[in-house]
Amino acid sequence: MSVRPAGNLPVELTSFVGRRDDLTQAKNLFASARMLTLTGMGGVGKTRFALRLASEVRRQFPDGVWLVELADLRQGDLLTRTISTALRIRNESSDPLSILVDHLRERRLLVILDNCEHLAEACAVLISGLLQVAPDLKVLGTSRHVLGVVGEQVFPVPPLTHESTATGLSEAMVLFEERASAADPRFRITEENREAVAKLCRALEGLPLAVELAAAHVRTFSAAEIAERLAHTEVLTATERTRHPRHRTLDAAVDWSYRLCTPEERRLWEQLSVFSGGFTIETAGGVCLAAEPEPTVVGALIGLVDKSVIVRINGTHGLRGRYRMLEPVRQYAREKLASSPDELLVRRRHRDYFFRLAQLGLTDYCSSSDVEWYATTRSEQANIREALEFSLSDPDAVDTTIEMATALRPFWQQSGSMIEGCQWLRRALDRTTEPTVDRAAGLVAASILGFLAGQTGEARTLLREYRELITRPGFDDFSVITPFASALEAFADGHAHLAFEQAEKTVELGIDRERTVLVAEAMALSALCVFITNHERAEEITLRFVHFAEKLGVHLLHAIALYPLGAVRWRQGDVVSATALMRKAIHLYQMFEQPGMVAVCIEGLAWSDAERDPHRAAMLLGAAKSIWRYSQMRLPQAAVQGVTSGIEAQLRQHLGDPEFAQIFATGQELSFEESVALALGSGAEPKPRARKPAAHAGLTRREQQIAALVAQGLTNREIAAKLVISPRTVDAHVEHALVKLGFRSRTQIARWFSTSEHSD
Repeated sequence: MSVRPAGNLPVELTSFVGRRDDLTQAKNLFASARMLTLTGMGGVGKTRFALRLASEVRRQFPDGVWLVELADLRQGDLLTRTISTALRIRNESSDPLSILVDHLRERRLLVILDNCEHLAEACAVLISGLLQVAPDLKVLGTSRHVLGVVGEQVFPVPPLTHESTATGLSEAMVLFEERASAADPRFRITEENREAVAKLCRALEGLPLAVELAAAHVRTFSAAEIAERLAHTEVLTATERTRHPRHRTLDAAVDWSYRLCTPEERRLWEQLSVFSGGFTIETAGGVCLAAEPEPTVVGALIGLVDKSVIVRINGTHGLRGRYRMLEPVRQYAREKLASSPDELLVRRRHRDYFFRLAQLGLTDYCSSSDVEWYATTRSEQANIREALEFSLSDPDAVDTTIEMATALRPFWQQSGSMIEGCQWLRRALDRTTEPTVDRAAGLVAASILGFLAGQTGEARTLLREYRELITRPGFDDFSVITPFASALEAFADGHAHLAFEQAEKTVELGIDRERTVLVAEAMALSALCVFITNHERAEEITLRFVHFAEKLGVHLLHAIALYPLGAVRWRQGDVVSATALMRKAIHLYQMFEQPGMVAVCIEGLAWSDAERDPHRAAMLLGAAKSIWRYSQMRLPQAAVQGVTSGIEAQLRQHLGDPEFAQIFATGQELSFEESVALALGSGAEPKPRARKPAAHAGLTRREQQIAALVAQGLTNREIAAKLVISPRTVDAHVEHALVKLGFRSRTQIARWFSTSEHSD
C-alpha cells in the first residue's frame, strides 16, 4: 500500500488546461531558487498554476507540500500563526516564530503562500528569516507584485494563449470548451461556433477567470451571444456559491488590485487606460499627468508593474520595451477615468502626442530614419486609431483629424492599410464641408489611397471634388501633388503613357520645391510605367530612382526602386542581375512587413526561373498568389498581371496543366516565411504536404467505441446503458483512454475523436 504524500494540497476539481511550456520554465527556475514568486493580475490563474507546479515537484519534498491561504488574512502579525496552523503545528506559544523555526529547521518541505500582495512586507520579513534558518525549506508564493525577498525568483504567469490557429484551438478556447461542457455536457466547439469562441477568447485576452465566468453561461446563451453580451457585467459573474467573493466577478478581482494601489498608482492606472495596444515609458510620460511634486509617472508605473497591473513586453527589432494592461483591466480603469476630472485633458494629451507622431511621416519616411519611423508607427497603430476616434468625437478638432490622417498617408501606403486610411479620411471629411486647405489635402490623400487599393470609383469621386476645390484662390501649394494624383488616375484607367507624363511632371515640380516624398512616389510610378510600356528610357528612369533612394539613405525607397530595375534587367535577358535585385529588395522589405511588394518580387523571380527551372517558377507563382491575400496593394499587382499571365501560360505549356496545377498548389500551401525562404534560396525546396493518418494511440476497439459516444456527449451511465455493460466497466475504459491519449478530461477525448479519422 502506497504512502500518501504529506501536505495539504487540495484535490483538483476541474482539469488543468495548457501552460505546459510555462510549467517547464517555472520548474527549471525553481530548481535553483529557494523562493519563487508567481506574479500576475487577478484572475490570471496564479493559484491554480502554483498548485499544479507544486503537485509536479512534490516528490522532491518528503516532509510535504503545504498550502497557506492568505487572501482573508488582514493582520500581518498573525502570519506566523497562520502558517503554523496550515502546517498542523500546535503553536499557541507567546513566541510562535521560534516554534515554527524549530519545526522547519530539519525538514525538507515546500510552503505555498497564496495571495501575498496585501501582506507583502510581513511576508518578505518572515520568509527571509525562515529561509536563513531552514536550509531545506522552499517557498512558492503567489502575489500581484514582487515581495522583495533576498534571492527571490519572479515568474510572471501569462494569460492563456488566445490566438486561434488553423490547425488547433488556443489554450483559452480549450478552457472555454471544458468549462462550458461542465455547464452543458453536450457543448462542443464546432465549425459553426469556432469563430465565435475564438472572438470571445480574444476579447477576454485569455484571462482564465474571465473565460471560466463566460463559459458558465452556455446554459443560457450561445457562444456568439455571450461574445455580444460581454459588455454586461452579469455575463462575467460567477454562479457557483463556493467561489471566493473576490473571484465572483471579474470587476471584483480587478478591484482587489485597485484597492492595493497607492493614490498615485490609482490615478496613473486610470490615465493609462487611454492607451490602446500598450505604451512605452516615453509615451506614458508624454501623456499622463504626474502627481506633484513626487512620485513621478515613472515611479507610479514601477509600482503598477510590481503589482502586476501593468505587464512589460520586451521590445523587438531594436524597439524599446512596451507596457500594457489586459483588456478587461483596461476597461475597468476606463470606467474609473470616465468619472475623473482628468479624463478630457488626458485624452486630448493622448491625441496630441500621437498627432505629433503622425507628422513624422512627412519627414522620416524619406530619410535614413525610415526603419525606426515605420516600426514605431506600426507599434503605435492601435493608439493612433484611438487618437483618431477621440478626435472625431471632438467637434472643435475636425481639421486636426483630417490633418492627422493626411500626415499618415505614407504609413497607410507602406503598411498595406490604404483602405483603413481612406476610411479615416472619409469619416473626417464627412464632418465638415468647409472649403479649407486641410479639406483639400484630405481629399487628394484619400483619392491617392483609393487608387492604390484598387477602389477606383471612390478615388475618382474624391479627386473630382478636390479639383473643384483647388480652383479657388489660396490653393497654389497643391500644384505638385495634383499631377501625381492625375498620374494614378491615368494608370488606373490603363493609360500608362499618360501616367508616365504626369508622374514626370510631379518629379520636375517636386524637386524645384523640395517635396521629397512626392518626388520619390512619382519616381516609383515612373519606373513602373517605363517597364510596362517597354519605354526606351527604361534603364535610365529606373536607375535614376535607385540612385535617388541611395543618396537619401532610405531603406524602403531603395527596396521599391530595386524591383522595377530588376524587371527591366529581366526584360533585357539579364536574369542573373534581375534575380539579385529582386532578392535584395525582398531582404529590405522584410524590415517593413511588406507582403504585397514581397509578392511582386517573388513573381519577378518566377519570371527569371521560367526557362531555367520551370518547376521552381511554378511554385514561386503559387507562393506569390497566396501572399497576395495579405495585401491591399492592388496597383503593382495589376500592373504586372499581364507579364505574370504570360509566364504562367508558358509554364503550363512546358509542364502540362496537371503538373503545373500540383506544383502551383504546393506553393500556395507555403507560409509567408516558407515562401520568402524559397524566394531567397535559403531553404530546401518544399515538398507537397501529405495528410497525416489519424492515430488511435493504442485504443482498443471498445475504447474507440466508447470515445465515439463520449464525443456525442453521453455520460458514462448513458454509455453503459447503450452498450449493455456496467457503468464501472465504462469508467475503466474512459480512464484507460485518458491515459493512452495523455488527456485529463472527457472534453479532450471528444475533440480528439471529432478531428481525427477512425476506422472500424
